[in-house]
Amino acid sequence: MAQFHIYPNPGTKTAEIPYLVAIQNDHITSRTGATVVIPLRAGAQPVEIMAPLVEVPGQGLFVLSTDEIFAIDTARLKLPVGMLSPADRARIKPAVDKVIGEY
Repeated sequence: MAQFHIYPNPGTKTAEIPYLVAIQNDHITSRTGATVVIPLRAGAQPVEIMAPLVEVPGQGLFVLSTDEIFAIDTARLKLPVGMLSPADRARIKPAVDKVIGEY
């Protein structure tokens, strides 16, 4: 399981959330059997910083739905469909900081 890999959503809401992107570092994932993911929403409106558009290679643009971050058992994730580009990876930390930051 590699950080920034994109996986098909194994859940039931695949029309709205077709993909999940793993954001947890490999060092932690290899020890816990779970990984932190952010849903990639289809047809949603992006929100500056918190929910930017990111590209799933060969599939188009999706909204990084950072406010829906969660952990999932790695056994539920099947073969990745791609990996986020370096530019899209750089959008994750500011998005997470926006969600959990102090106001």
